[in-house]
Amino acid sequence: MPLHPLIVHFPIALLLVAAVIELLSLKFKNLSLTGTILLVTGFASGVLAFMTGDSGERFAEMNFGDVEGMIHHHEDMARLALIIFGVAMLIKLFTHFSKKFIKPLLIVVVVLSILGSGVLAYAGHLGGQIVYENSKVTNTR
Repeated sequence: MPLHPLIVHFPIALLLVAAVIELLSLKFKNLSLTGTILLVTGFASGVLAFMTGDSGERFAEMNFGDVEGMIHHHEDMARLALIIFGVAMLIKLFTHFSKKFIKPLLIVVVVLSILGSGVLAYAGHLGGQIVYENSKVTNTR
């Protein structure tokens, strides 16, 4: 059993909550550190989930047949989500350590987090399609 399906839920949860907290932190500045922690831990767990994707790919190809195209689309969207959240995290860390409240940069973090959430949700949807739609086909044979 590959680790990917076990690990992937951590970045999804952490990064989606991070986006909400980042949005709220524009009004409630005391949430800023929480948003930073969620972005960093979500990004780190996302990198780990991405790194375990190859074992998940081998498992899917062995059990579900020809799903290579679906897997690569899922992988591309996951990579894009990591890039978007990585940029948001770096900007947020810059604002956190600069000791200045730089509202325009914080707004960029919020926009990137919301955009990243959409891409992440789509990547998760694609991963679900690989598993659930193809397992129905496999189980009916």
